[in-house]
Amino acid sequence: MGDVATLATREVMWNIPHSFKIVMYIMFLTSMGFLIKGFYDKLMFVTKGQGTDGLKGLLPEKLQWDRFLHTSLLTGKVPRFKYVGLFHSLIFYGFFILWIATDIVAVHADTPFKIYKGNVYIIVSFLADVAGIMILAGLAIAYHRRYIKRPAYLSATKPQQELFMYWMLIGLVVLGYMIEGLRILGTGMPINEATWSPVGWAIAHFFKAFSFNDSTLALFFRSLWMIHMINTMAFIASIGYTKFSHIFLLPFASLVTPVRRGAVLNPMNFENENAETFGLGKLSELTMKNNLDLLTCVECGRCTQVCPANLAGKILDPKKIITKTRDLAFETQAKGEKDAEIWGDNPIFQSNELDACTTCGACMEECPANIEHVNIIMEAKRYKALTLGDIPPAAADAVNKIKNQGNPWGIAQHDRFKWADGLDVPVIEAGKKVDYLYYVGCAGSYDGSNQKVVKDTVAMLKKAGVSFAVMGKTEKCNGDPIRRFGDEYSFYEIAIENIANMRQYEFGKVVTHCPHCLHTIGKEYAKFEDGAFETVHHTELLAELIDKGKLFPEKAINEELTFHDPCYLGRHHGQYNAPRAILNSIQGLKIKEMERSKDKALCCGMGGGNMWYELPEGEHIANNRLKDIGEKEVNKLATACSYCMINFNSSKAHVKETENLEVEDIASILAKSVL
Repeated sequence: MGDVATLATREVMWNIPHSFKIVMYIMFLTSMGFLIKGFYDKLMFVTKGQGTDGLKGLLPEKLQWDRFLHTSLLTGKVPRFKYVGLFHSLIFYGFFILWIATDIVAVHADTPFKIYKGNVYIIVSFLADVAGIMILAGLAIAYHRRYIKRPAYLSATKPQQELFMYWMLIGLVVLGYMIEGLRILGTGMPINEATWSPVGWAIAHFFKAFSFNDSTLALFFRSLWMIHMINTMAFIASIGYTKFSHIFLLPFASLVTPVRRGAVLNPMNFENENAETFGLGKLSELTMKNNLDLLTCVECGRCTQVCPANLAGKILDPKKIITKTRDLAFETQAKGEKDAEIWGDNPIFQSNELDACTTCGACMEECPANIEHVNIIMEAKRYKALTLGDIPPAAADAVNKIKNQGNPWGIAQHDRFKWADGLDVPVIEAGKKVDYLYYVGCAGSYDGSNQKVVKDTVAMLKKAGVSFAVMGKTEKCNGDPIRRFGDEYSFYEIAIENIANMRQYEFGKVVTHCPHCLHTIGKEYAKFEDGAFETVHHTELLAELIDKGKLFPEKAINEELTFHDPCYLGRHHGQYNAPRAILNSIQGLKIKEMERSKDKALCCGMGGGNMWYELPEGEHIANNRLKDIGEKEVNKLATACSYCMINFNSSKAHVKETENLEVEDIASILAKSVL
């Protein structure tokens, strides 16, 4: 067997005339020309005609090389859905093996390095046979899912385009097998090929039954070989013009898309006297990353599957936000026109479609193409609010209340600090530095359930000896709801005022228990001059205090609960461990995790401004999350978000299993063990 392994090889280009080889390379160069042209056209589309020079506007400060390699070699986010991950991995890795095998054969045939022999030949030949089966199996599963099961989320603008991809790959594999079988038959059925080319051997046996004479076999082989080459080169040429382009575009998108950027909005330039509109009103106002997103979408529907608004029957479908914009761009391009109105006579978006978005980021978290859906939605909402004056009446009312009273409920500003009556809460003073400025927020100041969270947090900070203070009556809403409504100008005024107010004082970090405040102050204020504040969530600070031994959860709490991950703490801030670390530090407490938890957690429905208005379509967004909670059969829900607490308390009666649910913040649970 050792000698057999050492001598194992085959004649590359067996029975192929030299002229065929010349034709093959001519076709290869031609197909590469088409491929390059296809991607050059895409480059021009993304960079708005600037070509390679325009790529600078697409590149972030730090390239995501780890995500690039993970996407290129391990298919990125695809395996997060196991069924899809199965068939996609079969196709991906099968194709990868065949690509490597083809390269090895090419090196052996056209260079002095004769490597396709011995153990290399045996291993590569066997793996190539297995890879073909993997691809065919994966395609069969994919076809069954898309064209037989036909789930609604897979609806596509061009529903037959996958068929081209399937048949192209089937052709590559089946023709390859047939050529292999004819080659084995024509070379006298070498017995060892049965071991390292099992599929080819079986096909050779099939052809053997036809008793081809030598000339017929040679003609048949050469004909199939040339058809196989044409098919292969057509595949290469098509990559730049079909969904096959995702092979290259998706790794590139992962390289240039920073983690958790999609929901962070940039300030607008309101000093531009030439600006006639604000927000996303026409195609030319899309960013380069937006344009890349239009190209990378493969219409897999994952964003649709996880969108809380869509699941609740709202008219929002994140995938269609992308595909409708893309289709308009392509139609405009086909007409030879350079721009088109998004909100023209036939607007591609509806008001309630955009307003239904909770900005939870689930679509972006699941998207294997790293598309930033929320960015396009929010820019369109800005145009809708600022240029069209279209904003839900209840949202407009909240805006006015924030402007006049500093909070969306419209409660008097002088009542903002009433929650602290009799508690001796330190109020920050100019010239006296503290380690933490506790930004209490509107809910913490005015909502009863959230006031308890603030009081418990303050008590524990005191017990731990933390140097902190609050702003008291001078604190105002940070403007998060207004920005999510799309009213950027009002947010601009509020942000500038708040930044100036906060800059009067000396403090190390801002701490807040509301993840929406955390996001706005910690990430979005930083986009304004002098607005960079290091901001942490109260669970992060409390977990740190426990870890350092400054807080001791001494009293046991013998109960079971489940924890709801707030979207703006988890997906937008990347913090999943601190709340669980706190709960796990308490003796007797048992967490029953929901199936949709951590980065797969389902939104409660209050983000994106939805806290302040209710849309008529579908059901209340919280209901689906309450069903998740009800399945855990617990009496208590722990959360770490002001909006979540208000929403679950007001909505829990909608679902029978959660009618008697107790909703409590992490801080209040910890306080029972510490204080």
